[in-house]
Amino acid sequence: MEVARTSLLMRRIGAYVVDIATIVIALHGLNAADLYFGPFFQTTLYVFYFTILEWCWGGKTLGKYVSRIVVINGAGNSPTFAQALVRGLTRHIEAVLGLITIFVVIRSDQCQRVGDMLAKTYVIPIKDLAQLRTVIRN
Repeated sequence: MEVARTSLLMRRIGAYVVDIATIVIALHGLNAADLYFGPFFQTTLYVFYFTILEWCWGGKTLGKYVSRIVVINGAGNSPTFAQALVRGLTRHIEAVLGLITIFVVIRSDQCQRVGDMLAKTYVIPIKDLAQLRTVIRN
């Protein structure tokens, strides 16, 4: 169940890139269809894309699905809405900080960013999820 920190960090970065590309493509498509509603809509989509998908889709976004990682809470379950919201809101600050965020993830015991620490969530490879749930329940 042990995963290399570098591997997990690279998966997380890859997932974020896929998610941002998804948002950009969605906004471009809406704009091409004359359905773009301005910067407020863009910001709202960015905030709630992560929050809603992580909450409704079992701790995954499209990027996490492609990268084969998942967000879980301390009980090994999908994050609650509040946990997903905390992660979503802190992501904006951490994205701007870039290398500082990467440093925090590398230095944390559980390979967590600040948003994970505040929300009490963890990002793990999907292949480890079933094994982790078995360990937690026993």
